[in-house]
Amino acid sequence: MMSPRRVCLVTDELYPFTAGGIGRILHNLIEESLRRTEDVEIHVLFPSYVTVSPLEVEQYFQGKVKAHVARSRPEWDVSFDEGGVYPPPGAFTDTPCHAQSMELLLHLRRLAAEGTHFDVIEFPDYRGWAFCAIQEKLLGCGLLESEIVVRLHSTAGILAPFERQVLSRESLGTFEFERKALLDADLVVAHVPGIAEFNRAYYGFSRTWLDKVVQEFPPVAPKSELVPLRSEGERDLLFVTKIQPFKRSDLFIRGAASFMRAFPEYRGNAVLACHTANAAYLTYVQSLIPEDLKPRFIFSGPSKDRDEMMRQGIVVIPSDYESVNLTAYEASGAGATLVLNGACIAFAPGSPFINGVNCHTFNGTVEGLVETLERAWRSPTLRPVEWTADVPYWEKERKKPEVSTQARRSGLPRVSVLITNHNLGRFLPETLESVAASNYPELEVIVVDDASTSAFDHEVLARIEEDAKTGLSGVKLIRNLSNRGLPASRNIGLRAATGEYILPLDADDCISPTFIRMAVEALERHREFDVVVPSTGYFDSDESRAQRRFIDYALFIGDCPSLGMVANRLSCATSLMRRSLFDRIRYNEQMTSYEDWDLYLRLAHAGHRFLVTNALHFHYRRRKGSMISGVNPRRHQELVFQLHQNLARPLPEGVQLAAFMLLSSTSDSQRVAAEPPLASAVVAAVAEVPLRYNVVDTLNSTLKRIPAVHGLLKRAASGLTPDGAEERPTRYALVDLVNRTLKSVPAVHPWVKQVVKTTRQWGKTGG
Repeated sequence: MMSPRRVCLVTDELYPFTAGGIGRILHNLIEESLRRTEDVEIHVLFPSYVTVSPLEVEQYFQGKVKAHVARSRPEWDVSFDEGGVYPPPGAFTDTPCHAQSMELLLHLRRLAAEGTHFDVIEFPDYRGWAFCAIQEKLLGCGLLESEIVVRLHSTAGILAPFERQVLSRESLGTFEFERKALLDADLVVAHVPGIAEFNRAYYGFSRTWLDKVVQEFPPVAPKSELVPLRSEGERDLLFVTKIQPFKRSDLFIRGAASFMRAFPEYRGNAVLACHTANAAYLTYVQSLIPEDLKPRFIFSGPSKDRDEMMRQGIVVIPSDYESVNLTAYEASGAGATLVLNGACIAFAPGSPFINGVNCHTFNGTVEGLVETLERAWRSPTLRPVEWTADVPYWEKERKKPEVSTQARRSGLPRVSVLITNHNLGRFLPETLESVAASNYPELEVIVVDDASTSAFDHEVLARIEEDAKTGLSGVKLIRNLSNRGLPASRNIGLRAATGEYILPLDADDCISPTFIRMAVEALERHREFDVVVPSTGYFDSDESRAQRRFIDYALFIGDCPSLGMVANRLSCATSLMRRSLFDRIRYNEQMTSYEDWDLYLRLAHAGHRFLVTNALHFHYRRRKGSMISGVNPRRHQELVFQLHQNLARPLPEGVQLAAFMLLSSTSDSQRVAAEPPLASAVVAAVAEVPLRYNVVDTLNSTLKRIPAVHGLLKRAASGLTPDGAEERPTRYALVDLVNRTLKSVPAVHPWVKQVVKTTRQWGKTGG
């Protein structure tokens, strides 16, 4: 006898335990699936911040559903996995979605280690939570037997234009996570016609993306066998969805007020019986009500007698965008007269809503709404909406996903490791040692020395040259006759490379032993991807690297063509790339910094796709004299301008040009705060300034007013920076030491961090 298929639904909404339409749809899907078959075992996984009790969920579904809540992780966790470490929650500076996605992945892996493997793991599109799970599977690190599915509800990115949101790096990061989750998922589920195409066009996906989309209409509402008769009397105009910009409460207010003025014989009220999702927007829509009509506009909040209210009224749903609107089906089933925005894709032709048969539609304008309200007011009763729920994909026979972790060819493709060096000979042996420790055997190592002047470098390079001549080493050494710069040195290495894959590596950085094999096998299995990006941990001493006690992190999204225009969330300097990419594109030798950012952004805009490791596989050394140390805010802007000039025109479909607002609307002082302490090429374009640095900078400014005390403390704190580590203010070294100490006590560090954040916000507002 075959075991039932295990399905895991990842969500932070589930009726009746939380509000929200996603929770309603999942509840209905679960109920219908359990009623129809016993061959499915359904699990629900909540993120750690949800307060739902798993026991209550299991009792509600009579023991037929298993519920899990992801465990919150400590701030500091040095457990090894795949030769690396999974970064702690505090490492995710791009968007909270990334940290939540990692938390969910690690819980899924924990369940797998305990023997609970899922055939299907379904995520909502909202927030892009599927990102980490998809990367883990594609890289062959876990969840190999699971089909990872994303259901189209409504992404934050798609709702943003309707919500009139203020753009930020965080919101743009969320947009990119959602985009990547949809692009890389095994399967995408759409509810009604047109939704998938709308998403495809919005995100700029190719038409082949639609091949992995299935359309399945969900069980939206219970069907009423008999609708009670409507009572006599004037019908109210009802708004029963949510007071939120994309739901267009403002359009309802304007249309209802204009209707009352145009038809003074109408004596009903306009009732907004719903939750408020945005208090500022509520104030705005209330201000739209004419003074003389205010008594007829009633804000009642959600009604306990919702069905009865809808049966006796005209329910108006003026939303600009919906993937599927449950209220419309519930209202029709209750016997309401429906007035719908026909410009909304959920009510467009092909949906169950038919103008003049089971609803009245308008064209999205105030004038159109007034005209349609008159029709609805004067018309006879309409028929209820008819719909049929489709059997969900998890109950159907589907091809098992490929689980092989072996490369497709018999022989191993060669990887050319290109190590660029300029006066970093004291670190070069450790870098070469990290490459030699790789568990991938087919390596070609090329060192390109960019005219080093250090006597120590000359000694190290002479030893490499001698070992190569005597056959003790296979390292190839290329010496530039004059200093050519980093991008030119990488191009020189590329011309000498014979491998099918390229791994650039600076002479002071290290790679994990497992990264190259993992990356090569992933690209051999998945020809649609061209780059594998290692997440990065920063170290400032050999001891800290050996213990994987990283002092900072750089985490990436991969191909993010919109956010990549203003911040390097694409990749660190080191990644594994197909050699064929460089047949058409090279490092730009005119760039004196940000050359990696420039290369990756051009690749992303050309449509090349990246995979990103969840574990930390690249180890970046913070040291004195890094080349980025001369990049001040003005220089940063010059480099970004140059980077933009290097892009092909026109920009790719789907790129959010609003990203440029993050550059044009930010003052120099704000921009400095948005950038890190200018310590490395990766950090300069990736990380935010750590909160601890802002705090200690403020304290330092205060202490400078007392020279004797300031000097004493500075002398006491000297010597904290390890020899050879990044040159930076002593106060940063001191606060880093305190921070590392606090991180060793997980319960204390988050509390201290929150207190400092609250205090700073209070100070900024003058509280």
